[in-house]
Amino acid sequence: MATGNMHEASASATGYLFQCRYALLAGLRAIPDAPELEISIEKLDDVAFESGGEPKQLIQTKHHIGKFGNLTDASVDLWKTSLIWSKRAATDVDSLFRIRFVLLTTASAPDGSAASFMRMRDRDEAKADALLVRAAAKSKSHENATAYAAYTSLPNEVRISLLRAVKILDGSPNIIDVHDEIVRELYHAARREQVEHLVERLEGWWFGTVIKALSESVPASIPVLAIDQRVDELREEFKRDALPIDFKTSDPPLAVVAELDGRPFVQQLRRIEIGPPRIEYAIRDYYRASEQRSRWAREDLLLDGELASYEQTLVEAWEPRHAAACDELTPSCPPDKRVAFGQAVFKWVEQDASFPLRSVRERFLTHGSYHILSNQFAVGWHPDFKSDAPTPDEKTEKK
Repeated sequence: MATGNMHEASASATGYLFQCRYALLAGLRAIPDAPELEISIEKLDDVAFESGGEPKQLIQTKHHIGKFGNLTDASVDLWKTSLIWSKRAATDVDSLFRIRFVLLTTASAPDGSAASFMRMRDRDEAKADALLVRAAAKSKSHENATAYAAYTSLPNEVRISLLRAVKILDGSPNIIDVHDEIVRELYHAARREQVEHLVERLEGWWFGTVIKALSESVPASIPVLAIDQRVDELREEFKRDALPIDFKTSDPPLAVVAELDGRPFVQQLRRIEIGPPRIEYAIRDYYRASEQRSRWAREDLLLDGELASYEQTLVEAWEPRHAAACDELTPSCPPDKRVAFGQAVFKWVEQDASFPLRSVRERFLTHGSYHILSNQFAVGWHPDFKSDAPTPDEKTEKK
């Protein structure tokens, strides 16, 4: 791919991501005053707020890498947007009194330009209209020609009504800055050092929700209250006595399953003749617990020694059960009986063991953590499981 094409594709992708991220920010800001609204992307406009299927605010977003670009009177961004809104004004004049039209751009409007008179303050729609009509008459731009014709063909009073409904937000935050704005919106939703992690989870949920909405034959709208509900859920998860859950429904990729299939915890299960479906469940729980525990550790959500204390609880619950099974065996006990006792111990872990880590009482965490301990030979199922553990020399060779 040519360098120019690569840059164009990158800019286009960034523009779409900017739309999605800005939509989340706009949704967060709508929660206090307009929680009844729904938000959509690429349905009625780049971003739109609607109620009962009727648009209330249509937002055109223009993102420029590094905030390049400008909103002069002949700006392509300005006139592309004008064309969309002029067509609506021509077919539905009443909409100009029901809908707010917003142009959100990282570009800047020069002082004295038409766009500068359509900002939030110091507005002058008559001056803006005169400058736009003059630009349409003087400009030789073929790219803007259709937009010029659409705008100037509107009656004067309709053009003024359109401009009164327009709000231009120039010099707006870029895709990175919008993330920072979201962080500021959620500053009090979690401890200061955890807000970034909360936002990361919120954006992960949001992008997934947007993808699902866009996958519909007609792009679906997302209730503002859905954002509010997800923030509430995350706020609860990030309380001091809570831990967020990220991997409750995650399945390991096939390559990971293949790699884990050779681990000691799986070998332990095969030694007591556990069937393939249960081994599959064990691999899944091991994966979920490992990923969750690792993420908690990376994000400093665990207290010092908390995980070690949790594992000690698991080991001490296992010890008497395994010891009791061993006490019932004799040196001459046949292999199938030893396997049966191992199965009984594992069945307790698989079906009955339930130990919370702080406020988290998730099946995958208890069971997966037992498999993590089994992988280290800290616990086991077969009476003779220790015989499979590598010797110190073997451990050294593997390193």
